[in-house]
Amino acid sequence: MKPISSAARKGRKLPLVEFNYQPMRLSRFHAGCGKSVPPAFHSISRNYFQREARRDFVGELGLFVVITLTAAAPFFSTASALTELCRAIGQL
Repeated sequence: MKPISSAARKGRKLPLVEFNYQPMRLSRFHAGCGKSVPPAFHSISRNYFQREARRDFVGELGLFVVITLTAAAPFFSTASALTELCRAIGQL
């Protein structure tokens, strides 16, 4: 739809619109289903773990261990401090 020029309006507030719309025809395309079968989920995951995951596993495991030890250090410190507090309270 294309608007008609503003000179043809003659004092109207809204522009006139040409309503002669014709959709484009797609004669080569049809809604038929393709006959390709998607791979099963287990075969996708198997291929991932065989090819891609092995390369990064060792590095990610090392990083996970470092993060876990860094997060666990305050817990050990807290356990030690609570043990000393219990001993101090028990002697009173």
